[in-house]
Amino acid sequence: MAEGITTMNQTQATCDLPPRDRATSFDVTSITLCAITGVMVFARLIFKVFYSYTGKLGRDDCFIIISICVGLPCTIINSVGLTRHGLGKDVWTLTPDAIETFGRYFYAQQILYLFLVTTIKLSLLFFYLSIFPGTGVRAVLWLTMAVTGLFGLTFMLLSVFQCMPVAFYWMRYVQPIEGHCTRINLLGWIHGGVSTAIDVWMIGIPLFQIRKLELHWKKKVGATIMFLTGSFVTVVSALRLRSLIYFANSINPTWDELPLALWSTIEINVGLMCACLPTLRLILVRIWPRVFGSTLRSASERSAVSHATNASARKAKLRMTSVDTEESPITPRLQEADTAYELEAKYPTWEDRDDTDNAENVPIEDACHAR
Repeated sequence: MAEGITTMNQTQATCDLPPRDRATSFDVTSITLCAITGVMVFARLIFKVFYSYTGKLGRDDCFIIISICVGLPCTIINSVGLTRHGLGKDVWTLTPDAIETFGRYFYAQQILYLFLVTTIKLSLLFFYLSIFPGTGVRAVLWLTMAVTGLFGLTFMLLSVFQCMPVAFYWMRYVQPIEGHCTRINLLGWIHGGVSTAIDVWMIGIPLFQIRKLELHWKKKVGATIMFLTGSFVTVVSALRLRSLIYFANSINPTWDELPLALWSTIEINVGLMCACLPTLRLILVRIWPRVFGSTLRSASERSAVSHATNASARKAKLRMTSVDTEESPITPRLQEADTAYELEAKYPTWEDRDDTDNAENVPIEDACHAR
């Protein structure tokens, strides 16, 4: 590959070809997406800690924190490591040191990308685990998490040792050295295809649960739309597959691999955004209840919720060790919200709902947004 780059450099000098540069547009896209994602994740965490009923972070939030802590350095690497050392430019216009440094950073970004794809999927699966109480679906979710974790770990290890010695990955662009690489392009296609298939499977899990619920069709449509917002990241993953054509298969990597870096950046940020959408809905309902709280419960649903809430309150009173006339401590929490989606203040826990006859009438759409 080093000889091919030298030949192209001589051709460019002889033919006086104009230089190409798309680095700035990539930087703008990467930084903008990172800023939007950071704001959404920050808002999600603040809401969960200070304004949610539980007042604490869940396991899905922990994986989101891990993802954003790794994602922010990735954005820095995009600008400081990749574009500064040639991404978006023709490789024959660069110095050997710049090409080698580009190869090092691109190698690191591959591993970080695989890690982030895995943690974002695990965050969504833990979110599903927190809203679906059924034994069968929980077993499916745990199995999916195990497969996702093993799949991600396997490809991270394959990516680390894709070339032997490891330094051959970035040195092959600069000078001929002894070494070899696996079929990196094929590994990229396999990972992209399987990852997209897992995304489709993850979308199907909640949709299958909604189909079995005895809810009004409008409620089912609303819940379906909420879960289908996650399909956008699946679309991005599928579009990213096209960018793998030149992955590790080009004598002009700094130019040809720009689409791969761009779509990978978009996929990670969109995945984090989709994971924050349910909480963002709650925030918007709190700020503009008349605009975003339009999905109201019917009279029968209000009756069911009232019945479940009263049962929960009676249960709390039975736990009291002394009789007094003070108001139950859970009452303010049950009365503090008027909107349909603020269920952490309105609905009892899963355990309390098991004690009521109308537990199945609590809309799954609302329960999803309460988490």
